[in-house]
Amino acid sequence: MNVKTKQRKSGFTLVELLVVVAIIALLVTAIVASFENAKAKARDAERVSEINSINTALGFYHNDYNMYPIYEGYITGSDTLSEALKATGYINTIPTDPTDRDSTECGALSGYHYYYQSTDGKEYILGFCLETNSLHGRVKGDNYLSP
Repeated sequence: MNVKTKQRKSGFTLVELLVVVAIIALLVTAIVASFENAKAKARDAERVSEINSINTALGFYHNDYNMYPIYEGYITGSDTLSEALKATGYINTIPTDPTDRDSTECGALSGYHYYYQSTDGKEYILGFCLETNSLHGRVKGDNYLSP
């Protein structure tokens, strides 16, 4: 008796491989998106921490000189405000924004930079831009801090 047996080939079909590749691509896309969001949240936390450091140094400056440094512009580390705070020793290194780049997301601030304004030495405004709404009490975009 001659029985023909059908041999089955082992392996995957083209459709099965395409489905697996598509699933892997979706997973990679989701992971990359969540990683970018986590990085933005970390930069925002760093911004708020640095602004609080500058704010504290300004408080010490005001206690000693009974006024705030007079300056209006971006905080670069070599501007008038930065030099005044470094000279007094209230802060050793003046922080600048982690990305320090222009962006249309920041409205009046025109980018991810720290901004300071005090024209009379009695009050000041510290401005900074956040990338996310992840921090309690802070919104995406322009944010301001005053004494």
